Amino acid sequence: MRRVLKRLLTPVLLLAATVFFAIEELLWRLAAVFALLGRLPLLHQLEQLIAGLPPYAALAVFALPAIALAPVKLLALYWLAGGHPTLGVGTIVAAKVLGTALVARIYQLTRVSLVSLRWFAWCEMTVLAWRAAVHGWWRSLPLGRWVVQRWRDWRARGRSWMTRRWAAIRRRR
Repeated sequence: MRRVLKRLLTPVLLLAATVFFAIEELLWRLAAVFALLGRLPLLHQLEQLIAGLPPYAALAVFALPAIALAPVKLLALYWLAGGHPTLGVGTIVAAKVLGTALVARIYQLTRVSLVSLRWFAWCEMTVLAWRAAVHGWWRSLPLGRWVVQRWRDWRARGRSWMTRRWAAIRRRR
């Protein structure tokens, strides 16, 4: 019975992990937007200050977005309970997108300091190993190979209109 249950649940859990890591991967790429904002003089100084923090101060700054977004998520739940589903769901999605992008940028700035904590380095190594395993599993599936090939074809064709516009804006600076 246990073997059957494991056999049934493993693909479902791996698919859930794949979806989770794919969404997180896309959201982490938004850190580039925060990196562009970091070129502004005041934000550049703030980023330099964050990058030079000792390990536990860096950990506090790394945890700050999760703590700061908790009231926003509670507000979204209030709106959901009050009969405003679009406003509530929109707030939750916006908080997730901005929070993940901000955490990704802070992680980029504080990684050197954070991995000096042995337990954080172990956690990072474990998560990255899971991520690699999920990527490998996804690419071993026929659907995964098909999606990866479509993605490569799309990128080879010159990407989308929005990507070309963004590249043109960046070239103007």
